[in-house]
Amino acid sequence: MRTLAHLAHLALTVAVVAGCASTEPDHQHHHHHHSMTAEEAARLRGVATTYLGLLSGGDPATAWAMWTTDAQQRDPREVFVDRLAQCEPGVPYEVLGVVPNGPDLARVAWRHGERTGEHLLRLHDGRWRVDPVDTTTCGAP
Repeated sequence: MRTLAHLAHLALTVAVVAGCASTEPDHQHHHHHHSMTAEEAARLRGVATTYLGLLSGGDPATAWAMWTTDAQQRDPREVFVDRLAQCEPGVPYEVLGVVPNGPDLARVAWRHGERTGEHLLRLHDGRWRVDPVDTTTCGAP
């Protein structure tokens, strides 16, 4: 009986270790999480605050210019600007947190009125660019 319990424990341990060795693309970057400097964290928060401030201040064209090339190709500037023109102006966006996901990716959590959401920041050619997760509604930049 003791051997069966030992084997069950061993099988569970192997399953847990195998789960940790996941091949998810950003799983390997988790060890970078703690290596971000205070200066880099402040820079990321600054980019996020600038971007959300442009949306709050009614300047979606400049906000769109901060997007990654892929995001810009998915959602043309004119379409984004027209859509945001339909939104309620003056409701401020608030940065709730910025969490690094590796050396070239970070997640930004935000609040806009009653709504919360997130977008990504990607390091591209030495500059942090916004990669919006969802650009289809007023509450999701």
